[in-house]
Amino acid sequence: MSMQLAPAIPDEAARLRELQALQLLDTPAEERYTSIVRTLRAIYKVPIAYISLVDAERQWFKARVGLEIIETPRGISLCGHAIAQPTPLVVPEMLDDERFHDNPLVTESPHLRFYAGMRLLGPTGQAVGTLCMADTAPHPQGIDTGPLEELAHLAEQQFKLLDLISSQRQLLEVRDELLKTQTQLQNELNDAAEYVHSLLPARLDGEIASDHELVACSDLGGDLFGYSWLAEDELAIYLLDVSGHGVGASLLSVSAFSALRRQALPGVCFTDVESVLNGMNAAFPMDEHNEKFFTLWYGVFHTGRRELEYGAAGHPPALLWQRPQGPCTTLKSDQLMIGVSPDYQYQSERIRIQKGARLYVYSDGAFELDNSHGRQLGIKGLMEVIQQNANRPAQRVAAIREGLQTWQGKSDFVDDFSMIELVL
Repeated sequence: MSMQLAPAIPDEAARLRELQALQLLDTPAEERYTSIVRTLRAIYKVPIAYISLVDAERQWFKARVGLEIIETPRGISLCGHAIAQPTPLVVPEMLDDERFHDNPLVTESPHLRFYAGMRLLGPTGQAVGTLCMADTAPHPQGIDTGPLEELAHLAEQQFKLLDLISSQRQLLEVRDELLKTQTQLQNELNDAAEYVHSLLPARLDGEIASDHELVACSDLGGDLFGYSWLAEDELAIYLLDVSGHGVGASLLSVSAFSALRRQALPGVCFTDVESVLNGMNAAFPMDEHNEKFFTLWYGVFHTGRRELEYGAAGHPPALLWQRPQGPCTTLKSDQLMIGVSPDYQYQSERIRIQKGARLYVYSDGAFELDNSHGRQLGIKGLMEVIQQNANRPAQRVAAIREGLQTWQGKSDFVDDFSMIELVL
């Protein structure tokens, strides 16, 4: 039987749009991808490893080791078969497989005898390419595909990070355009502020209830927060505060927030607080973000065992009332801000949570307040304002914000005010 051409892919047009959106075709080699194929080759001890991007008529190699050619026609490509299935394609002996035994890549240079490949999905889930390895000798015993799948997942995470970087670049380009006229700038800033507010989570109303407020001190602020279910019994809670205000702070805030919300950090387990803090620190060094850093509070509430694991990177301590009229527990976690030191290792703390306990996570704009007499509120003063509103049946965060405005004698905050209340 003669060689089988690579099969057609359902919704090929959408797949090609996603591939083009990545803007990777015909670009120079990048270490982030080359290191993946080097690792793949070392693990499996094969001479050839590569990342291919499957275009309409060709497969092009974004990263390759042990391979001289940079592309092949799609019709004879091995990866054209691999992207058509969700599991790894492993061919121990090419000569024994009717799809490939007379393929030019087998019968001619480089005379392949073994092939294994795993499809790579783009940010929206379309198969855009493959992570592959090959050998000029057969592998009759097959392989353990676990490392191949893990490295493929790492490559996909790189695509997602590329998408985030591209989004940030587009925001910067939009910002430059907005600076042409003040009127246009103000209109777009208003739209951007609405977009930031649209990112805020819906309030929870059930076994776990939530309330929150974000009041930016300028058109665009550096605070963002959210919470999301990682699993049926694991709730992630996070609040970040970027240094400074305005467009630059907001761009970094949205990028960092997106990494948390999309869970788009390579090698990070989002149920592991230490893994998240260390992953964010590695992903957002301040020397790559206009010398901007941010504070971050991240916690995971395990509903089954009623335990909160938490950690703070330069962020104010969360406040916990196990009972509304009981004493307040200050959840301290004194550690460096995100992006300041690339080698810093973050740690987490754990605490048991009683049913109905109230947790408050907030930014420094909630307590670094001065009144007309020059007195600063401080965290102790914030605790008093929270306690004054403990008996309110609902909308306590709005009441707390109003209490702070009354205390300082004005409605405007000098810094972004952010607060989450969770009734656990």
